[in-house]
Amino acid sequence: MSIPHVNYATTHQVEADLVVQLDDPHIQIGSNFFGEELLIFGAFNNSDLSKSDIIVKVTGTRKSVSVRGKVKKYGIWVNSDNTLVDSVPGYYAIYSNRNIERIASKNFLEENQIGLEYIKFTAGKQNQLQNIYKEIIKKNKEDGIFIEKYTGVRIIGDKLFRASVELPKDINEGTYEVSIYFFEDQELIDKDVSSVFVNKTLAGKYIYTQANERPLLYGIICVIIAWIAGLLVAGLSRVR
Repeated sequence: MSIPHVNYATTHQVEADLVVQLDDPHIQIGSNFFGEELLIFGAFNNSDLSKSDIIVKVTGTRKSVSVRGKVKKYGIWVNSDNTLVDSVPGYYAIYSNRNIERIASKNFLEENQIGLEYIKFTAGKQNQLQNIYKEIIKKNKEDGIFIEKYTGVRIIGDKLFRASVELPKDINEGTYEVSIYFFEDQELIDKDVSSVFVNKTLAGKYIYTQANERPLLYGIICVIIAWIAGLLVAGLSRVR
């Protein structure tokens, strides 16, 4: 993983003196991209952070996904027809310095969709949404697309905080919203919203397109490249 480059142009400061900075607001995905860490750090000038709480929420562009849910028939669970679910985040991460249920009220968490259980999806078949919701959460957590870390925010001294947000290798292109919530005694004191832009390099975009839109051609090309590489290795072995 590359060493983060601090870009001072990304500093935001609001009336209540909450200062937030992202180490790299523009992430490029190449063919050798195996994941990245987005470093978020900042300070609150007029408060003692040792007595405060911070929640970091990173949300990717929402999309529609097709999910095969399960229904109970004759006492057993069987697969149902595919259901189209809307408003599913392409990426979702919650980082905080302690359990979010102890930081903010349930109403606040639900209203701002903070926490995996408070993400709001919509589906044509509302009667199946609960089971489908669980399947979506489970799969995305396993793939590292949905993350909850209640010890993910470190408070340093009494003025600084930092969080290293994990971005998986399969992250999608798009704009990612980074929201920072600052609390004292379960009361929201301040909030900051920034954006991170993720896009593929030309080489990475070409490989992605070929692999997804022309899988047969992509497979043939990979076989040919491997064959040529094998011939080259064999030729070098003979020369030696």
